[in-house]
Amino acid sequence: MLKHATTITVIGFLLLFVGIVTFFLNVVGVDFFLLEWLYRWNVAASFAIRIAMIVIGLIMIYIGQTDWDRVEA
Repeated sequence: MLKHATTITVIGFLLLFVGIVTFFLNVVGVDFFLLEWLYRWNVAASFAIRIAMIVIGLIMIYIGQTDWDRVEA
């Protein structure tokens, strides 16, 4: 088990949650005030960063929840 598996999992969930929320808020037309700097860029870069937040969040959750010491028989 990783030493900081819980921390990695929590950060992954936060990235996943913020990425999904900002994605759907942008579809509705509302801007999330903490990521206002992201909306000032062009649409493609903003979209790519939000998708990357979702994917990296999922990867971090997977890494944090994987038992690396388990022996396959």
